[in-house]
Amino acid sequence: MASVVLENLSKDYHGFSKPWKRILTGLSFGYFGIDSKFTALQSLNLKVGSGEILGIIGRNGAGKSTLLKLITGVIRKDKGSLFVNGSVRALLELSVGFNPELSGEENVYYNGLVWGYKPSEIRELTDSIFEFAELHEFRHTPLKNYSSGMAMRLGFSLATAKRPEILIVDEALAVGDASFQQKCLKRIKEFSNLGSCILVVSHDLGLISYFCTRVILLNKGNLLFDGNPKEAIEEYMHVLAGSAEPSSLVGSDSIKDIHIFLKNPKGLETRHHFLGDTAILRIEFQTTKQVTEGTIGFHIDSEKGIRIFGTNSHHLGKSNLVLNEGERSVVEFQFPVQFAEGKYSLGVSIHKGESHLEGSYFWGESVLDFEVERGKIQKFVGLCHLPTEFLIQSEPKSD
Repeated sequence: MASVVLENLSKDYHGFSKPWKRILTGLSFGYFGIDSKFTALQSLNLKVGSGEILGIIGRNGAGKSTLLKLITGVIRKDKGSLFVNGSVRALLELSVGFNPELSGEENVYYNGLVWGYKPSEIRELTDSIFEFAELHEFRHTPLKNYSSGMAMRLGFSLATAKRPEILIVDEALAVGDASFQQKCLKRIKEFSNLGSCILVVSHDLGLISYFCTRVILLNKGNLLFDGNPKEAIEEYMHVLAGSAEPSSLVGSDSIKDIHIFLKNPKGLETRHHFLGDTAILRIEFQTTKQVTEGTIGFHIDSEKGIRIFGTNSHHLGKSNLVLNEGERSVVEFQFPVQFAEGKYSLGVSIHKGESHLEGSYFWGESVLDFEVERGKIQKFVGLCHLPTEFLIQSEPKSD
């Protein structure tokens, strides 16, 4: 049975170009004064069944938050139909509504009432709430003495103490440390197995790919894609790539008009790459003077400035390149993306001989930033990913 059904759903936001038009709107009960309109959702059709974990992705302003507000009843639709079958609980700002002067237990009681729990239910669930949040010894401590992470853990535990039929999670899974995050994901997964419909909005594409059973992509209020997570994220990469600009750099006396592109295996320029994919670095430039014994190279640094990898044409067996005056050159490097998810910067150099110490024609540090998403690759530690197989077997006992 479908938990959420949307048919030709649309939502517009209205505004005013001048302050006096807001006053006119109030005096005319909305008949005059409104002269601007922004369409947040346009003729959206969607059906989400019980037990599904639906990921919702898209750029800022795509309509994700508007969709959640419509489902939760915070705002009303303008056109179309919206059917919500079952109780709805939304995990947004987990510690909002807590009183810092009250103890953890008192906050659980009063906020539980706001969440819709009955007083008898709160009394029955209080022990399990503090046990799940791993805060039993801080039960009677004023909330002002909690860290922000402790308050969020208590908020998540309270919000999920009782299984809802529809659970909405909006960027609220970064709760506590890694082990507690896994507890949160496990609980949500259990809700799904018991028939709850889960809607997840997140910019963490690794989480979306790993956790969701289905993903939709919104762009400017329209539904662009509805299907399996990997394909949805690839479509999202296309949307992001559509606004990407090639990196253009200031050259030197010998090199000018330099452009740098980073492409995915499909040849599409993008700043987001999946672990395990092949990336293509394309460098275009023009020489104003002849370059002999030329070498072209690149290096990759992590967000913390740690050098991940670097190589050049000399190391790859193409030494002593000759670049003629006035000639425009196109260089491509292909390499596998086998390092941890995160943000990275890429540098480019054109120099003489094996290293730039012999003479540098161009050096560009952090000329292009990109991100790596883990996708379906299992978690690992460290900066480098090594595809690894595991085998265990029992050997017979020796006599």
